[in-house]
Amino acid sequence: MAIASKRTIRQIENAGEDAVDALSQQIAALRSELATLADAVNDYGGGALVDIRHDAGELVKQVRHQGVVAAREISKQAHVAGKVVRDNPVPLIVTLGTIALVSALIFTADQRLRH
Repeated sequence: MAIASKRTIRQIENAGEDAVDALSQQIAALRSELATLADAVNDYGGGALVDIRHDAGELVKQVRHQGVVAAREISKQAHVAGKVVRDNPVPLIVTLGTIALVSALIFTADQRLRH
């Protein structure tokens, strides 16, 4: 690469002022194109960021709404379950007793297997 650079510098020196002017114009044109490209990337990035923010805001609104709906439904179900338990507590007691018995059996079986 150093050899190519030296060669280019020699060619420019040998070509004279016209070549230097032409090279300067090419560099200026490249800078202009690069600035245009950078602006386009910034515009695209800014637009994408606005879209992402909008989508995120909409998602938050939907989640909040669904959370409110779910909370209402859970509250209704808890109220119904509470009324059922108050009216007839025997099934609940049987269920809790069954869970306790199964848990105890699993725990003791696990203890036996470890020893």
